[in-house]
Amino acid sequence: MLQEVEKVSPTIRRLRINIPSEVIQSETAALYNEIRTTTKIPGFRPGKVPHAILVKKFCKRVEAEVIEKVVPRFYMEAIKEAEVEPVNYPDIDDKIELKEGQPLLFTVTVEIKPEIENINYEGITLKKETFLIEEESVEKSIKLLQENKALYSVSEDELKEGDMAIITSDAFIDGQLINELSYKEYPLVLGSADMPKEFSEALTGKKKDETVELKMNFESDHPNKTLAGKEVLFKLLITEAKKKNLPPVDDELAQSADCSTMDELRKKIRENLAKRKDGEINMEYKKEILNTLIKRHDFDVPFSMVRGEIESIIHHEKENAARKNREVRPDEELKKEFESQARDNVKSVLLLEAIGKKENITVSDDDIKAAIDEIAARNNLKPEEVTKLYAVREGSMEALKSRLFADKVLDFILGKATIQ
Repeated sequence: MLQEVEKVSPTIRRLRINIPSEVIQSETAALYNEIRTTTKIPGFRPGKVPHAILVKKFCKRVEAEVIEKVVPRFYMEAIKEAEVEPVNYPDIDDKIELKEGQPLLFTVTVEIKPEIENINYEGITLKKETFLIEEESVEKSIKLLQENKALYSVSEDELKEGDMAIITSDAFIDGQLINELSYKEYPLVLGSADMPKEFSEALTGKKKDETVELKMNFESDHPNKTLAGKEVLFKLLITEAKKKNLPPVDDELAQSADCSTMDELRKKIRENLAKRKDGEINMEYKKEILNTLIKRHDFDVPFSMVRGEIESIIHHEKENAARKNREVRPDEELKKEFESQARDNVKSVLLLEAIGKKENITVSDDDIKAAIDEIAARNNLKPEEVTKLYAVREGSMEALKSRLFADKVLDFILGKATIQ
């Protein structure tokens, strides 16, 4: 049972917990009885082993199991009685030991979510954002659709930007063939961002069966250690050339996008661009709301939550660096850079949680289902595939639920804001 709660700081509590001696005795006796009936000891019939022998042989095991059983139970009861919500595992101040005939006293220190007093989310004023869908944006979307529907045909002509070269490439460093950098029958679209521009430039104007030699020097800090600081000679053979054929901009192209005519396609594109722009503006409004909430409220945040957020930001930063072939900076440098951002992120979470609780905002199963259906439709997936992706990537659907909760709270605040 909870004996005392000490407020160490706004986010730290020290709980003194007392487990009565009769509870310890009862659990200890139950364990010895179980051992007596299930353990075979030479010279004694089952169930007839003297207690003193059991104590001598199994006291350490019994003590450990009793502690393992009663401490978590009484800790959870103490947390509930103290009305605190820990955000990390408790630190037990001293070694826990059982003493015969005595209650078990122990002290734990926990980090908790702070109580945010005088929450103020009224009277937020936002500057109205307007937009105009330019005809140029519509034509760009049509061009992108046209590019996506392009077909490639075998050609004997010289290659130009947008055409495809099927190449066999051998890479040499200091005259030695490097297999891991060599490819056979590799499709390369000239001008594509997926490959170095030097390849596209070297292949432009070439035809099938022609060879090209290309030297490239790589920086010493290149993430691929094989390439770092080296000059690489690439010998390319064009095994096949393919011309890019764009479909005409006509009603048939529109029909490939589930529209009857080009006029209908253009109207649909404008609506989609407007919807996307509305979403972007809505996101900017919500960022401004969060910035305003952070400025209005000054409170301590749990260190462990900030540390976890820093680790998450650094993880994403490293993933982005690897994807873009950028050098990954040292962790200590990244920690200093992102500490302030991590603290603000945690403050945002705690503020939205407090506002949602005050306004009885919740996320229902229907909300989650609707979100999964929307994500599935947008990415051409089945709903069960989206659920599986979240389970693999996040471990559960809690990440999606948290995002939906934050959106609902921000929508609520946005509905009360003044846009002028």
